[in-house]
Amino acid sequence: MALPYDRPSPVSALKTVQMKTETTGTLHVGTSSWTFPDWRGVFYPSQTAADQQLSYYAAQFNSVEANTSFYALPAPKTLLRWLESAPEQFTFSLKAPREITHEKRLVNTEQTTAAYLDVLRSLGPAAAPGLIQFPATFTRNSDGRRLADFVDSLAAGAGEMPLSVEVRAFDLMTTSFARFLLDRRIGFVVVERTGQPDTFANWQAAVEVTSSRLPLHIRLIGNDRNPLPDDKVIRRPQEELLDKWAKRIADLLKDGTDVYCYVHNPFEGHAPESVRRLRNLVDQYLPLPEWKPTIVRPGSDEEDSGQLSLF
Repeated sequence: MALPYDRPSPVSALKTVQMKTETTGTLHVGTSSWTFPDWRGVFYPSQTAADQQLSYYAAQFNSVEANTSFYALPAPKTLLRWLESAPEQFTFSLKAPREITHEKRLVNTEQTTAAYLDVLRSLGPAAAPGLIQFPATFTRNSDGRRLADFVDSLAAGAGEMPLSVEVRAFDLMTTSFARFLLDRRIGFVVVERTGQPDTFANWQAAVEVTSSRLPLHIRLIGNDRNPLPDDKVIRRPQEELLDKWAKRIADLLKDGTDVYCYVHNPFEGHAPESVRRLRNLVDQYLPLPEWKPTIVRPGSDEEDSGQLSLF
């Protein structure tokens, strides 16, 4: 089925092609969400209050995937609390509402999409690429034209706002779709997930064609179809996969490409330790700057962030 993935971008004037730079890229790395009951007494000290967890987390890692927005967009006071709890240069990757991608499947979602973009804008420099994830049932064959129109509209409305799209249908895990996104200054998410193909080469090929210097957005999910009994410890180590990604990340950083990488609990069993393991491996290939921010402690009367977990 012919689809318009090769048509010119309506926002091509926004595209700035940058040549290779001698500047080293920045690694933004963290976990998917920061609130898991099993992390208490393991990652978080036992006495850490719920409203202190983000500030503690942000002292360890410099980014987080915040997926509470998949269920409901956070209120302004929640966003303010997040920003007050995190140090400068810390970033949040907010997941797009499921209403857009899973429930209405891009039909009559203009208002919700605009609200999502407004939330991302309100984060200012703390905004990592927003994650727009489509289910495996959302395919090129059944939904491709609607998706292409949505991406064009999204690019026009987002401007320079960083966004990334993750697809789970195999017929969209292609170089042509990655190129379509990059040409519109929207990232193509590369996922390490059991049962899915490795699309890193597709992203690389699309980068070569478009000369894109957008960041690479990586999600290390693992075998989320085979749940572990808890999220407390490393139960299924993935040394080979971690080393594979560490080498890739180091090479990208050397080339001047920024990387946003988020690790999920199912990948090894306890995402915070997996992030530390990944950072240590990257550091062996390319020394990384230390992350030692000033710990911010918001008032204890704030409500819990409501972070949820979805894979």
